Amino acid sequence: VGDESVSTSAGLVAMAVRGANPTRGSCGLRRASRDSRVLAVLATGASCAHAELLLKGVSYGPTPLKTQEGASSLPQDDWMADDAAQMWGPAGRFDLRVIRSHGANMVRLYGNNPDNDHTNFLDTAWGEGLRVAAGMSDYAYYQMHPGSCQSTDFDCFSQVKPLYQKNLQTGFLTPDRTYHPALLYMNILNEPDLKMPAGAVNNGPEGPIKMCRAILSAMDAMLDAEREANVAGPLLNFTATFS
Repeated sequence: VGDESVSTSAGLVAMAVRGANPTRGSCGLRRASRDSRVLAVLATGASCAHAELLLKGVSYGPTPLKTQEGASSLPQDDWMADDAAQMWGPAGRFDLRVIRSHGANMVRLYGNNPDNDHTNFLDTAWGEGLRVAAGMSDYAYYQMHPGSCQSTDFDCFSQVKPLYQKNLQTGFLTPDRTYHPALLYMNILNEPDLKMPAGAVNNGPEGPIKMCRAILSAMDAMLDAEREANVAGPLLNFTATFS
């Protein structure tokens, strides 16, 4: 699903997800090895025939300003942070409860500042019966100055790994080293075909090569961060969303 809706009143996005992968929890990108550079394969066919889960998700990015100029002045767009709890939590509007009351069972986020603790957001979502599809922000990919992965020929390993390590330390993992039960998907990169590099799929073969390098090197970094953190239990599904 590639739409960029950010309103809690947006239409529900329904996706049928099949299967229960023993290493990643449900069908999607699967690892072939934890100890070598990543080989991503799509789980299909019989391996995904064990179960069916209908996801009804809402994209959540409740920018509390009505102009582009105002939105651009925000210090960050991490709506999982405690600073935004007046919008998503019970002390304020309680958007998560509103989303659940509309029949959704998943909420998708875009911004992600690993310096923020996300435990309260994940706990609240889980308490409301919502699963969470989080994602890496664009910071490491092209907003970091200097040092984004555009400056390392779209090899994003060194930029993404420390950020995901922080995510694991700030709410993504529970004290027993398992993923928070609310987490269902982790988006490696949003719309890589538009920005890694710009117009990646429209300007000859070099664009898709760089795009794939960015996605796979970032995924490899996240797998390495998991390994070093000794993550236990069912592992989080990784994905990449195209426009």
